[in-house]
Amino acid sequence: TVDATADMDAFRQRCRDFLEENAKPLVLDGPDPRSDQSVAHSRAFQKKLYDAGLAGLTYAKEFGGQGLTKAHERTWREEYARFPDCTGDLTISHGMCMPVMNDFGTDELKAEFMPRGIAGEDIWCQMFSEPGAGSDLAGLACKAEKDGDEWVISGQKVWTSGGQVADWGMLIARTDPDAPKHKGISYFLVDMRNSPGIDVRPLREITGEALFNEVFLDDVFVPDDCLVAGRGDGWRLARTTLANERVAMASSRLSKSTERAVALASTQDLTATEQVRVGHSVALATVCSLLGVRTCLL
Repeated sequence: TVDATADMDAFRQRCRDFLEENAKPLVLDGPDPRSDQSVAHSRAFQKKLYDAGLAGLTYAKEFGGQGLTKAHERTWREEYARFPDCTGDLTISHGMCMPVMNDFGTDELKAEFMPRGIAGEDIWCQMFSEPGAGSDLAGLACKAEKDGDEWVISGQKVWTSGGQVADWGMLIARTDPDAPKHKGISYFLVDMRNSPGIDVRPLREITGEALFNEVFLDDVFVPDDCLVAGRGDGWRLARTTLANERVAMASSRLSKSTERAVALASTQDLTATEQVRVGHSVALATVCSLLGVRTCLL
């Protein structure tokens, strides 16, 4: 309708005005993209977004969102794509963890965690992969044993992006060692800051950066109400998280890498093979971007 179009045009202008005022690139003093200043920059931008009523657009108002439509989300993404990315440290929080919380968490969990996550006050990480469970994730060895109204978790995770700056983490662990491997897994929320027994060790790369971490858990106690969905539901939730990850990571990184490649290609005399490779990257980035749009429409 005419009114709906006018309302969306007004929303688009509101997004654009906010971004023009607040979306400023960060110039780091050092090489590490997970530096304190990078995290602070992401938190500060997200808080401004939250205060402006532009964060968590499709989530319910009672859980910190705006209660708007997926069309609003799509409009925001279109406008944000024109500006520097100011929330890189929150990609896992907002692209993977908050959607799972929204879909599977109890109302109590949503009320406790989603407003802080949407506002950027809490940063989340994902703890799935293990040294012996990468491509075969269901072969994980990390275990969780019930102890009264708590779970005791022990094991090791690896390739945990942002684990050294995370406040909370989503973790899968084996709760029934006698069940088939895909069915004996459960999904937990873990306090990364205040839980005794957690040791996060950054994996330093040759560039000096530390994007990933090892996480060691030695008898870490997790309250029973931080078990998401139910016992044995972990594989179903993990698959949902990983589906969200594919869209979130592709949308946030691939298009920018492709833009850099196209910019470099325009200054070079490329061979036919090199032109095909750049064209393939453009096509792949376009498909991933459209997957993000599809996610907004579903």
